[in-house]
Amino acid sequence: MNTIMIRLLSAVSLVVVAILGADLLAAETTKKGTKAANHAKKHEAKPTTPVVIAEKNINEVEALLGKAVIVDARGSGEEAIKGAIFFAANADDKDIHAKLKDKTAEILVYCGSVSCPASMTLAERLIGLGYTNIAHYAGGIKEWTENNKPTDDTKEKTKA
Repeated sequence: MNTIMIRLLSAVSLVVVAILGADLLAAETTKKGTKAANHAKKHEAKPTTPVVIAEKNINEVEALLGKAVIVDARGSGEEAIKGAIFFAANADDKDIHAKLKDKTAEILVYCGSVSCPASMTLAERLIGLGYTNIAHYAGGIKEWTENNKPTDDTKEKTKA
């Protein structure tokens, strides 16, 4: 009888430990889940006012030559709007900050043509990096050259 009693007590003890362990595990999981939920809530994106990027037409862009920083978002090319600097849409933040030191300067971003998304991608990145005066020229180098507007031939610059 003692053996049966010992086995029965052992079985009951194991069941009690299993139940208590399950309760402790559930409590810990709930605690962790609450912490994770609080952390996520604390760091969730705050709703912001959508940023509107001013759209410039070809004549407005020409008027900006020598006054604004003109950025070609193609990263490189054979022709560029006169005075433009090149930054790929995925350019390194450090490179951007090194060449665009004034975050309040007027900056115009363009790329190949209306169908090229690189300029809007870069414009949005610049805004995200804290630049405050960003404009976009959708017509890009295609419209610019078709209208015989002033360009820099980057091949010639490279040869010089």
